[in-house]
Amino acid sequence: MSVNICVLIEWFAFWFVQTSDASLKYGQWQELNLRKAVRAVIMYNWPTKKAAEAHGIPRSTLQRYLKQSRIDGAVEKQTMGRRCTMSAEQEDELSGLLQEMESRLYGLSPVELRKIVYQFCVLNKLAHNFDNEKKCAGRKWLKNFLARHPELSVRKAEGVSLQRACGYNVSKVRIFEQWLKNELFTEDGNRKIPVENIFNVDETGISVNQKPKRILAKKGKKSVGIVTSVEKGKTITAVCCVSAAGAYCPPFLIFPRKRFKAELLDGGPAGAIGVANESGWINEEVFLQWFEHFLKVFQPQHRSCPSLLIMDGHASHTNSLQLVMRARENNVKVLILPSHTTHKMGGV
Repeated sequence: MSVNICVLIEWFAFWFVQTSDASLKYGQWQELNLRKAVRAVIMYNWPTKKAAEAHGIPRSTLQRYLKQSRIDGAVEKQTMGRRCTMSAEQEDELSGLLQEMESRLYGLSPVELRKIVYQFCVLNKLAHNFDNEKKCAGRKWLKNFLARHPELSVRKAEGVSLQRACGYNVSKVRIFEQWLKNELFTEDGNRKIPVENIFNVDETGISVNQKPKRILAKKGKKSVGIVTSVEKGKTITAVCCVSAAGAYCPPFLIFPRKRFKAELLDGGPAGAIGVANESGWINEEVFLQWFEHFLKVFQPQHRSCPSLLIMDGHASHTNSLQLVMRARENNVKVLILPSHTTHKMGGV
């Protein structure tokens, strides 16, 4: 019995050393040593075992590369792990197509991409392990594909209307750029308006109706409530203006009510002012009030160079003759962004 145990221990020790040595050699050898081993076998007729031991290459690995070398003459270290379904060139081209489609506002969802990749592999007779029943590449393939292409990521898209998509075009942008260049520079290329005199104004709506959160309540109760500021959605409009140099005008807030109360600005930003409007939206009269606020903060009439105010073409901005007159009186030039382009060119 003792002899059998000793034999078993010796066999286990031999197996452990062999497997440990193999694990150390797995993929750790150099391509130069591989080439030397292949050359020793082919040119100098070395035995495979001797060449493998002399150059630190696993014997099975050397045999595999010798077989490949006799077919195409190539000896190159292959990438560890499972081969990719698509080649690197095909994946790079796919990445470029995905980015181009997104730039055209027709990006693909992850599921759509997986289905197209499956169809591509079937049409081009590429070996794959995708689900033939669902006719779709796997989620693991998508995860690995994104890991190999860090320039791509899954993002939540913002809706862009057809008018905006068609409105943003090269001709419009070039015309606006020419107008902007004429306002900022002379024909000799000298700057007429300094950076600190360039302003951009826009308004945004802020909902005061908080979305109720999930709470703990009695099981089976039909109606569960929680206190919020209002039940129906109401919006406060904030008019914001920032200069190209980073100076900002304190916000101008429009509250959806008939009368304005000073208490509404308690805890608000320093210098902010507010007005009341039943709808809570901006109009010609309210925007003119904001412009007076702008003149008071930045004092453009006392600047040596004119100021440029860039804004979108909303009716409240363009349908006020008083605004145009006040701008001329206070050394302010107004430039309107092209229609349906503010999602790319404007906004604070």
